[in-house]
Amino acid sequence: MKKKCCLAGAVLLLFCTGCATSTLKWTPAEAGEKSSSGNTVLWHLEGVSNGVYLFYYIPIVCGHSNRPNRFDYQFFKHWINEKHALRLLHCKLKPLKADMVEDISVICNSNGWPGLGIFWSRSFMARGKAVKKMRK
Repeated sequence: MKKKCCLAGAVLLLFCTGCATSTLKWTPAEAGEKSSSGNTVLWHLEGVSNGVYLFYYIPIVCGHSNRPNRFDYQFFKHWINEKHALRLLHCKLKPLKADMVEDISVICNSNGWPGLGIFWSRSFMARGKAVKKMRK
């Protein structure tokens, strides 16, 4: 019986970690594209932070917002929020040779999984434009 419980727990943990990631995608901007403030756009950024919660409020596992695209997980930490989604957009600015992120939008999504809503999936998607500041 003990082995079956451990096996069920391991399967559940593997299932949860597959749904709990932090990813960042960047695509090049079109030539001459400008942001709303007039700065030159270098990259279009999209960061997604996912996590699994118990009864909607208790965090189980989530992706690491400082280390996107690395399958780095955090257990029992509430990192699926707007602050950490925005951190995803800012963590790669230096390697992308950009100064700041502008024109940011954030979308939140929550879903209860079958089984009386015991497990919940939360995600925050942040989009923005990595820009180079105009020098005066």
